[in-house]
Amino acid sequence: MARSFPPDVLVLDSDGFVHARLARGAKNPRIVNAKAYRLAADTFTPAMVTPQLANEGSLTEALRRLKMDAGKLDRVSVLLPDSWFRINIVDLPSLPSRPNDAMDVVRWSLKRTLPTPPDQLRVAYSVLSRSGESAKVLVLSALDATLAQLERVFTAAGLDVIMIEPVGLNIWNAVAVREGDTSANRLFVYVRDDEFTTAVFRGAEPLFIRSRNLSHDRTLAQEIRLSASYLRDALAAESFAACHVAGRTAPDVQAVLAEEFNTQVRPVALRDYADDVPADLSGLDAELTACTGVFTA
Repeated sequence: MARSFPPDVLVLDSDGFVHARLARGAKNPRIVNAKAYRLAADTFTPAMVTPQLANEGSLTEALRRLKMDAGKLDRVSVLLPDSWFRINIVDLPSLPSRPNDAMDVVRWSLKRTLPTPPDQLRVAYSVLSRSGESAKVLVLSALDATLAQLERVFTAAGLDVIMIEPVGLNIWNAVAVREGDTSANRLFVYVRDDEFTTAVFRGAEPLFIRSRNLSHDRTLAQEIRLSASYLRDALAAESFAACHVAGRTAPDVQAVLAEEFNTQVRPVALRDYADDVPADLSGLDAELTACTGVFTA
């Protein structure tokens, strides 16, 4: 496991979380154990950008049960649904070298695209490329009040939160590190019951990332076709070297992706990213693959 994070990862959602403990394996990380925990239906309530933690007691009780089950546990990485973040790729005419000044510029750039005032967001960014004074940056933002509240509840439970990141990006980390250097355009799709993420990468650089909530107005197939049409227009890309799809990988979803994007579709299977998986686990390939992605360099 390349990155020096604690071996414990929590994948948190509005109705529960999955705890996974990983260890170094011969080729890939080993999942020593993993267990799902339920949360009360009123634990989170919808809000702009990131849901609000409305029932701290529900999360506190679930964390208490986790610590009883897991034994020694004091530091964790936390992964949240992609839709709890806003993920933007921003072209900046200039990016100051001083960190505080650079963050001010990044926050200002979000005013045009987000409904929430930037000063209410927790923002992180990484520089994708530079050309003279200009820069292209990947920006992650989420409601700071919710993240701070989560950290406070975890701290009260005796757990130090080392990082908070989106699930989808960590699934992609797990995929990309095994593909080596490439300049090809690759598509990544992560489908959940109520949302899906579409991303395009050229080599290691993301060209496009968008997470959308699914509604009853359109089917998943219709949403995929709309995304395909947008990408063909925006990126002038008729096909991709590969399409990696995680989450709901039903044959009909794969067929639509193959047809619309003119590419081979490769479902993300946990066995390709972990050497050992507990036999009683099922239906968690995407989440546990994301846990392995935490440790990629």
